[in-house]
Amino acid sequence: MRKSSLFYLCGLVAAITVGVYSCKKSNGIDNNNVVKTPYSLFFSDTAGALYVTNDGRTYSGFLFPPDGKSCRALAVSSNNILWGKTHLYYSNNNGRNFNLTYDTVSSFPELSCNGSELNTNQSMLINIPEWNNRVYTLSNSPNASRNWLGIIYSDANGNPRSWNMEGSYDTMGVGRLPVRMKSFTMLANGTLCGLAYSGPADNDMIHHRNFVKAGKDENVYANRWKEVTANPDGIPYIHSGNPGGTPLPPFGSALTDTAYWYLGHFNNRLIAIDGKCKYGAYYSDDLGANWKSYSSGLPANTSMLCIESPFEEVCLLGTSGKGLYILNIHTGVWEPNNKGLGSNLIVRSIIGKRNVYKNGTIRKFIYIATNQGIYESADGGRNWTKTIQGNFVAVY
Repeated sequence: MRKSSLFYLCGLVAAITVGVYSCKKSNGIDNNNVVKTPYSLFFSDTAGALYVTNDGRTYSGFLFPPDGKSCRALAVSSNNILWGKTHLYYSNNNGRNFNLTYDTVSSFPELSCNGSELNTNQSMLINIPEWNNRVYTLSNSPNASRNWLGIIYSDANGNPRSWNMEGSYDTMGVGRLPVRMKSFTMLANGTLCGLAYSGPADNDMIHHRNFVKAGKDENVYANRWKEVTANPDGIPYIHSGNPGGTPLPPFGSALTDTAYWYLGHFNNRLIAIDGKCKYGAYYSDDLGANWKSYSSGLPANTSMLCIESPFEEVCLLGTSGKGLYILNIHTGVWEPNNKGLGSNLIVRSIIGKRNVYKNGTIRKFIYIATNQGIYESADGGRNWTKTIQGNFVAVY
């Protein structure tokens, strides 16, 4: 188990780097190769163990040993590590110990068409540095009379007793309540987007409803959650002035179908992917009021599991068994992106990390968590190298 702090880990990497490289030295230090602000990459596996690396390749055993409870999501807020499993846990001592911080984290377990397990995983937990590290996650507590949106938040880095319920939203756009939020993403322009399912009265897991929030302060009218769900099938989700639109399927005559949507984005385009194998990927350029299908590129009868846009430079989509896909931003077509990846790969989580060197140089890396290990790309996601063997669920 790692005993060192995040700050010690960062300093250790910098010190090692100083000893390895030697060119263009100033006062005995190579400014081209000394990492000024190295990253910490956390990853967790199906056995419930947690690991950390500062170079994407080497680590010293478990940061936290396996406990038999598979990871669902990871986040870091200031110096706290947040870990979603059956409950939400936190560590303020760099992973040496984890304690319960919230005990009723929403879960929507499902199976895809090929038997892959689906749940509200990495996109159920989001830390927003731009909002002073506000953390959002999902909860079905305590009851429908107070918990209108299925959201809790913390303005204290996820510490216990810091969680509050965001129980209301824009009264000019009130629709059918309650709803249960399922997935978050934040656009490049700072708009937080959430995808929710209606409550049991509206056939839970069928109606997919979109909400947006422009700022942290829920007491400011302009920054409250607003619903933008369209209702061409006549379901009055929002106020009577709703101009209509095209929601995520299924709707209308297809309501007997099911979909399992996860949210992602590319710059300011909202993207939703279906884990139930039928609908592929959809996009919206108006925050979710109107959705259109990506017409080509993705494999049929395949579960879409995760989507991420590292550095807002590339959009990557992970599948169950078909590996990784990349969005061609010129044609709008998804293309296979598996150079260096194993066959029949299940990609469950994607993250971008960067090193800032003392001379100001920045190197960017992308990592994916898969059933075969951690893979790294140093060229914007085009080529991949397996760096750590294992069966991993989340990477952050």
